[in-house]
Amino acid sequence: MGNAILGIGIAGKTLSDLERRILRETSPYAIVLFGRNVQDEQQLSDLVREAKAIAKRPPVFMIDEEGGRVDRLRHLIPGLPSAEAFGEGERPVEMSEWLGRLIGMALRYFGIECNLAPVVDIRGEQSPKGLERRTFGKDPETVIQLAGAFMRGQHGAGVASCPKHFPGIGLGSADPHYGATVIDVPLDELLRRDLVPFARLGNEAGAIMIGHGTYPQVAEPDLPATISHRLTTELLRGPVGFRGVAVSDDMEMHAVSDLGPYEEVSERALMAGNDVILYCNHIERVPDLQKYLRHRINEDGAVRARFDEALDRAEVYRARCARLIEATGPPVASFDALIDEAIRFCDEFERTRKEREILVPEVDRRTNSRSPGKGRTGREEWT
Repeated sequence: MGNAILGIGIAGKTLSDLERRILRETSPYAIVLFGRNVQDEQQLSDLVREAKAIAKRPPVFMIDEEGGRVDRLRHLIPGLPSAEAFGEGERPVEMSEWLGRLIGMALRYFGIECNLAPVVDIRGEQSPKGLERRTFGKDPETVIQLAGAFMRGQHGAGVASCPKHFPGIGLGSADPHYGATVIDVPLDELLRRDLVPFARLGNEAGAIMIGHGTYPQVAEPDLPATISHRLTTELLRGPVGFRGVAVSDDMEMHAVSDLGPYEEVSERALMAGNDVILYCNHIERVPDLQKYLRHRINEDGAVRARFDEALDRAEVYRARCARLIEATGPPVASFDALIDEAIRFCDEFERTRKEREILVPEVDRRTNSRSPGKGRTGREEWT
């Protein structure tokens, strides 16, 4: 039962016996893919296909495919630009929509229904660690315009969106992968700035990812948003007016995983208002986590009511993903056609930008061709 709201990661490029058993016996709501799961076009297609065939109910496949430094498909598709790069050239709205459409085409080809993107955080004078070049702008309207274009391009290709990281970590003090990130601003500033893209784009996307930032002037000073009812329910469902599914960021990030056992933290995340809870790395711990959640749902009426609400929202989002696929028809006919489109986009995007010297540290440089899997990719090419 508790598995119905969990999103999990898998360890490698093929399913292990344990992963097959988990999928058969207690199908999770979602599987989140990472670079570790990607080798080549055929392998990725086979992995997604097998997982969907094994599960009692096919999971929603999710991935973080932003372009730039967060580019899980970098070994398959020529380098894609970062979000920040769109503000450095001409026709930013057109090119942002094209990137969304291209990424949507790629994910549809591989059978991935949801992109955990775009980032709608608003950067300050400098991006915090972990968010470098991942933001579309320094003001709400620029972010709404460019991230909205990206979303619509992606939706037009049949892939759902999940803007992140609510309620905004653009002014954060650190990288939540490694510890607490503090956004020390008052509520009126959040309402005027960071929350605006979520309010304007969230219901169009149907999903919002909750981040692990702490907001000492708004909620409990040491409590990440993912386990704060004040932020994940009161703020998200109140002033922001969001009606869709709330997806937690990976609960194995140190900003939140250091706060207690998986079981305790997962229940706190559910009760805070997360509808889909992500555990992306240690799949061997998933069966015990599922068992614990089933027990708590059966014995506690408040937990059961919150679970039922989360399940309803998750199923509405699953149906949204299916409608987007149905509305767009079959995926692109071949991987070669996808690569051709990626090269057209990259070439045209480069023409919209000013002449400049591209500085790539020698340690990060690759010198082979731009062919997928052989040459430079998003991490090196669009710094």
